[in-house]
Amino acid sequence: MTVIPGQRLSLQSHTRRAELWIVMDDNATIQVGDHIQTYQAGDEIWIPVNERHRLSCSGDKPIRVLEVAFGDWQQEDIKRYDDDYNR
Repeated sequence: MTVIPGQRLSLQSHTRRAELWIVMDDNATIQVGDHIQTYQAGDEIWIPVNERHRLSCSGDKPIRVLEVAFGDWQQEDIKRYDDDYNR
C-alpha cells in the first residue's frame, strides 16, 4: 500500500482475516485499536481479526507498507468506521 503526504486510509477492520504490515518507508503513522504510533522501515505490525486499523502519511514523502493477509482476503470483508473518501 502507498499513502501520499496528507492522506490516510479508512479506519477499518476485517471479520475474516488478520494482517501483517511490514513498513517499507520511515515515518508511517499506523493506528491499531486506539493506539497510534509512528513506525520506521523494517518495523512489523500484527493486526488481529476484527481490530480497527489505519495507515496515514503525515510526512512530506509517500510511505509504503507491505500487507500480508491471513484468512479470507476478499474486499467484502472490510468494515469501515471512518473514511475520508466516503466509501
